[in-house]
Amino acid sequence: MEVSPEPGIIVHYMEMGLFIGQHIPGKKLSDFTIKKNCWFDQNDFKSTFLSQEELVKVNGYKSLKKQIEWIAGRFLVKNMIRDYVDSDVELFNISVSYREEGAPFLEQYPFVAISITHSGDYAAVALCTTLKKIGLDIEKSDYLPDESFMKVAFTQRENTFLQFKSQEVMKLWTIKEAFLKYIGRGFHEKLHSVEVLDHEIFYNGNKIDVRLLSFSIGGRYVISLIYGSD
Repeated sequence: MEVSPEPGIIVHYMEMGLFIGQHIPGKKLSDFTIKKNCWFDQNDFKSTFLSQEELVKVNGYKSLKKQIEWIAGRFLVKNMIRDYVDSDVELFNISVSYREEGAPFLEQYPFVAISITHSGDYAAVALCTTLKKIGLDIEKSDYLPDESFMKVAFTQRENTFLQFKSQEVMKLWTIKEAFLKYIGRGFHEKLHSVEVLDHEIFYNGNKIDVRLLSFSIGGRYVISLIYGSD
């Protein structure tokens, strides 16, 4: 599935079961979230999109869930690069690198910003060819976290606004996570340093000029995208 809020900004998301059925037909991977890791080689995939170095990396993960999430993220990134940036590139030649604090980037395409996320049944990637930074997050939205999570994740003013409404809680959570990815900090920043009030984002008390898009997938997941020009 594709969402494009502005020219040059694209979000692709894919259901994991569909991805497995279409692109990893060589393995029986039902209930992948509760199984141990397995060994992958090029013959397991319908097409060659992982390099040998990437296969070594994915085979080093200890759970099948982590392996599938990682493979699906790479598949989305690589196909988006070929579709929107470099139509002649071989997918296995595209590599994703990571900055010191965890933000992904593409050395081969320094003008392209990417953000990768996954949760439960979905993987998603945002790609931007017009801006320097972008942040994306997806989470299940059909459940309500406990009170301790609410206190850790949200400020008192945010909790007053949320009033334990599950859809709004997880929407706000994805906005926070997407913003932390946007600034390249991820889990290296205190959650209370980011405050989302009335669809505006404040960082260390200062209002931030960014654009925000949130949307629901089937009433069970919510995706939030943060993007801007700085």
